[in-house]
Amino acid sequence: MAIATDTVEGTTSAQVAAVYSSTNNTAITWATFTNYSGGAATLTLHLVPNGGSPTDENMILDAESITAGDTFGLYSAGEKILLENGDTIQAWSNTASAINAVFSYTSI
Repeated sequence: MAIATDTVEGTTSAQVAAVYSSTNNTAITWATFTNYSGGAATLTLHLVPNGGSPTDENMILDAESITAGDTFGLYSAGEKILLENGDTIQAWSNTASAINAVFSYTSI
């Protein structure tokens, strides 16, 4: 298993950016998003296939509000997100640099 981290930078849907990129085939085994700012921030996530763009069809979380100092866990009950080479998890928040993303993943 390995760990990857990134900060959600974009503040509009036009600024959505990859917070995790799959190299070869990987399984996300655990993901958390922590709001370390002083106020609430929203989080929107997309699972984007290699060469694709974030759309409503690949959105998996829409403007989830995370209070200051709180953490949102994605698929923490044993589920996995399976990604092929070049697939990405892309995110944006209404507050720049407020949310830190941490992923645990393994090659498959």
